[in-house]
Amino acid sequence: MKLGRTLYHLIRADVLERTRRYSFLVTVVATVYLGYLVSEGTLGVHLGGYRGLRNSAWVGMMMALCGVTFVSLAGFYVVKSAVERDRQTGVGQILAGTPISKMLYLAGKTLSNFVVLGVIMVVLAIAAIVLLLVRSEEGGFDLGALLGPFLFLGLPAMLFIAALAVFFESVPWLRHGFGNIVYFFAWTALVVVPMETGLQSADVLGLKMPMDRIQSDVRMAVADYNGTFSIGTAGGGESKEVPVRWAGLRWTSQRIGYRLFPVGYTFVLVLLAALWFDRFDAAGRAPARSSRLRSLGNRVGGGAMARLPELMIRPLAALVGHTVFGRMLLAELRLMLQGLPWWWHLVALGLWIGSLVPEPAFARAYLVPCLWVWPVFLWSAMGTRESRFRTDQVLFSSPRPLGRQLPAVWAAGFLVTIGLASGVWLRLLAAGDFSAVFAVAAAALFIPSWALASGVWSGGSKMFEAVFIMAWYLGPINHNPSLDFMATTDTAIAARFPAVLLLIAGSLFCGALLGRRRQLTIA
Repeated sequence: MKLGRTLYHLIRADVLERTRRYSFLVTVVATVYLGYLVSEGTLGVHLGGYRGLRNSAWVGMMMALCGVTFVSLAGFYVVKSAVERDRQTGVGQILAGTPISKMLYLAGKTLSNFVVLGVIMVVLAIAAIVLLLVRSEEGGFDLGALLGPFLFLGLPAMLFIAALAVFFESVPWLRHGFGNIVYFFAWTALVVVPMETGLQSADVLGLKMPMDRIQSDVRMAVADYNGTFSIGTAGGGESKEVPVRWAGLRWTSQRIGYRLFPVGYTFVLVLLAALWFDRFDAAGRAPARSSRLRSLGNRVGGGAMARLPELMIRPLAALVGHTVFGRMLLAELRLMLQGLPWWWHLVALGLWIGSLVPEPAFARAYLVPCLWVWPVFLWSAMGTRESRFRTDQVLFSSPRPLGRQLPAVWAAGFLVTIGLASGVWLRLLAAGDFSAVFAVAAAALFIPSWALASGVWSGGSKMFEAVFIMAWYLGPINHNPSLDFMATTDTAIAARFPAVLLLIAGSLFCGALLGRRRQLTIA
């Protein structure tokens, strides 16, 4: 009884803290927008020129599959902060001095992550109900067929993702930016491996089982169906797809049993996380620090202070404005790049050299997205280092923090962005493709502006990482012109999307300035 009460209060405190943050509101708004995209046909389950007739079974399954696919990607970055937040705020050190075990603490964090992701699935379920009521193409309302996919597909998948986020936070080398990149490839494997191997035990997201049933039913109803499908965007649009009636998926005991695999994997992940978790123990660094402090105290106490030379405070020399900004830009660039392992630079160099080999148009379409996903955790730190390392009071009290320091952060991010794509950009310039040159430049201005505004207003890096990875997957990777913020397609350039990006970049930079001014006022 006492164990359950302790777990309840751990979950409750964490959930209440999260729901009071701006990032949670942004997550809910993004979820509503995801439901809107599905309702408009921008996102959905597409079957090679066919789609399901909008009835209870199809709308519930389509919304659940889109939700599981995209929330399992972005939601991981949203909830991957629970343990780190306790580490940074010092709450973890307080909890480490209590009788709460590592297993109980990590279980509480897993369940609080699950509650947050569960709220997202509930919002999508409500969106499915609204979509069915407004745009139904068949009479009748079957609540069980509508909500079954959310219950048996969505919730087990969200529980697994919640535990996976805690596991990544517990392993030191997966805790920060490198782990965020690793997870994207892990998520790709979670989607692809079950489809290719047919293993139900590997289908933790629950995508294979319903898609097998949908493909089988459509083959029986349509003779010329080629068996292809996609979850996401479709080039022709929903209006050009032929609707086919789908009766739904019966949730037998065997199918429900398959959905217990991610629940079992959740327990395994929590156990593994407990093996790696250090329980906020800094004892390994404490002795050396204590010995240095004692040594310093002995020197001061032994009369070393009396032998110090007399110091004279002189007025600071006036510095030229552009010299100050140049030095600050160099400092921000060094801060952004310091601590990166050698292999990070090696991969970045390999991608840059690789962008010089193919035709510029091919490199812009397929290599620029790879180049511009590699430094995502460098961008996500923009505007957040001050609060993370608690240097905000020092920086905010320095001369002209709005006119020098924040533009220097943005300029450092821009140099990293355009530097990685400089090979493609210069080749486009040499080829005389000035519209593509402008498009790449606009994207290079947009990305750091987006990252800086997100960091300043959210106070953390996770919101940018989550939204960026999702937008990167939906837009540049799928070559969707309406979301192609990296200008990989000629269609996006012809639609003047780069000019829109340039205007948005300016607005985001102004928003970052307003956010920083607000921080200065509060400080």
